[in-house]
Amino acid sequence: MNAFTELWALAFPLLLAVGGIAAWRMSKRERSLDETGPKWRDDSLDDWRKERDAAAEERRTMRADEPEELTGRGEEQAETKRHQRIGG
Repeated sequence: MNAFTELWALAFPLLLAVGGIAAWRMSKRERSLDETGPKWRDDSLDDWRKERDAAAEERRTMRADEPEELTGRGEEQAETKRHQRIGG
C-alpha cells in the first residue's frame, strides 16, 4: 500500500500539470482562430451603397450650387403652450 501512495503522490501532480498545459494550449489555439476573422463577408449590398452615396453626393452639390432653393424647412412659428398645474 505504501508503494501505491508514493506513486499516487508523484503521478497526480504530474497529471494535473499535463492537463493544465493541454487546456492552456487548446484555449490559445481557439483564441488565434477567433482573431483571423470570418472567412466569408457579405458584400451583396456594396453596389447599392455606392449608388446611394453617389446620388446623395450629387444632390448635395446641386443644393450647394443653388443656394436660393428652399431647404424644405418650414418657417418657424411661435407656438404658445399652456401649462396646467394639477393639484394643490
